[in-house]
Amino acid sequence: MGGGPVVITGGTGGIGYYSAIGIAATGVPVIVTGRSTDRGEAAARQIRDASGNPNVTFVRGDFSSLDGVDALASSLLDACGGEIGVLVNNVGYTGNEEVTSVDGIEMCFFVNVVAVHRLTMALLPALLASGPGARVLNVSGGDDPAAVDVENLQCEKSGFQGLMTYKHSKSVLEALSVAMAGELEPQGVSVNVLFPGRASTEMTRALSCAGLPGPIKCCYPCFVCMFLDDGGKGAEKAARTTIWLATSDELEGGVTGRYYDTNQKERKMDPTAYDANVHARILEAIREATQAHDGAVKVVEIDR
Repeated sequence: MGGGPVVITGGTGGIGYYSAIGIAATGVPVIVTGRSTDRGEAAARQIRDASGNPNVTFVRGDFSSLDGVDALASSLLDACGGEIGVLVNNVGYTGNEEVTSVDGIEMCFFVNVVAVHRLTMALLPALLASGPGARVLNVSGGDDPAAVDVENLQCEKSGFQGLMTYKHSKSVLEALSVAMAGELEPQGVSVNVLFPGRASTEMTRALSCAGLPGPIKCCYPCFVCMFLDDGGKGAEKAARTTIWLATSDELEGGVTGRYYDTNQKERKMDPTAYDANVHARILEAIREATQAHDGAVKVVEIDR
């Protein structure tokens, strides 16, 4: 991995929190992000205590808007000392009804795809400054890798389907990650995908019957039992792949564009994840979704 701290978005709770503890325990500086200052500062203290690493800091930010992502990127660039060794895009979103961001973007596509791409590219100067070996880790979800439907990136065809919309957005993220890996590899930055496995977190416990697709609604009681609050045991176990990918020497030497499962084993993604035409459609959809905002905002170029 490159020099500089490990940045974990959504590192104040759930899988991100336990990932932060495990990574900090190796002695590297860690920065965690979250929406609440009080909760974030408390989490940073707990991570410092649990890991024995005093160099754990909190940066406030949210993923509800393009302005929010841009503000978080700016804050992280100020906090990281000019270098980021590893960026863990851990934040994820699912919902029980269709929601659009203030920028008019369907929220699963926004948080799980657009915001990941935007934050990563905004932090690229710090990743490059850390030297060869900088890593980007994108956290996927929804179990087995599935196909990307480029005509349904914002559920235009299917309509909002709760958990299935979330799962599809994570498949889109997997394909986007392969595209980003190809773009950033010549600059010495790797991009890999990981699936941490199922865990009881605030996000999974917030999913209601309305968030399940039609026939699966009858299984909602089983779903609730599966994700009962377990005091963090499931999230701690699920963090193992993130910790390994962020710290292992096995990821040195240009290992990029790969997918790793909850057992730290490399697996193939759906063929659409490797399709250059799919990559182009996703990147174009991101540009189209953000162009109105970016056209109204003066973009300041950063020398690299």
